[in-house]
This record gives sequence, structure tokens and C-alpha cells, in this order.
Amino acid sequence: MTPALVTTAVDDSAGLVGLLSTAGLPTEDVTEPGRVFLRYATEDGEFVGIGGFEPLGSAVLLRSIAVVPEHRGRGVGGAITADLMERGRVQGAADAFAFTTGERTFLAALGFQRVERTKAPAAVLATRQATGLCAASAVLWWKKTGR
Repeated sequence: MTPALVTTAVDDSAGLVGLLSTAGLPTEDVTEPGRVFLRYATEDGEFVGIGGFEPLGSAVLLRSIAVVPEHRGRGVGGAITADLMERGRVQGAADAFAFTTGERTFLAALGFQRVERTKAPAAVLATRQATGLCAASAVLWWKKTGR
């Protein structure tokens, strides 16, 4: 069963950097315009994860999806990903992309497919994630947003 989550915008850049750093995720560009980061909590207010996205026209780049360790394996990552994809879809994205640093990711279980960078739109390839924050060895994942 997918958990019901409550979202709030992350407006504290120091707190956001701390959360992402703890999860081992890049932080160098999080305060730049065009990025949206959200905190996710249970209906009771317990913090369970964080996620972000960059709307890029017909594509959305999912960013920094991290689940608190004690909530992993409960569908929280999938719920966060679905929410981020829906937010991108509402803003016009037909395709969702995400970079990961390893071959294994929960995104595969959600129906994302590994794709070569050459298959990504120019807007995704021009992001700081693609041009330097994620190593050239980072894996690119793709899925239709449901549009």
C-alpha cells in the first residue's frame, strides 16, 4: 500500500543542504532558480524523505530523492517519485529523467528504463546535473510521466 504523504516546500537552504549532504547527494546547485525541493512526512508529521525536480519543458529532471533509512522498503520512495513526476506532468513534462550513481536503483522497480545520455533532450543534458554534478559514469533513467 502506498503511504499517504504530506509535502511542504523546503525553503531553508542550509537545512536542505544538510539533508542532501547526509544522503550523499549533490548540493552545489540547490539554491539556483528553477529547482523545487520538497519535504515529505507522514500524516502524523514524521519526516520520511525529500525529493526535488527541475521542470524543463517537455521533460522533468527528478532530483535528490532520499528516504529516511527506517522508512525504506515501504513504498515511500515510489510515492515521492510519483508525486514529483505528477508535478512535472502538470507543468507540461511528458518524460521524466533521473541520474543515479550506480546501476542499482529503486527507479527500475518503478518502471524507469536505463537510457544512454544521447537519448535525453538537450534541456536535460544542459542541466548542472548532466554537465558536472553527476559524473560522466552516472546512469540516466527515463520514464513517461503518464501524460
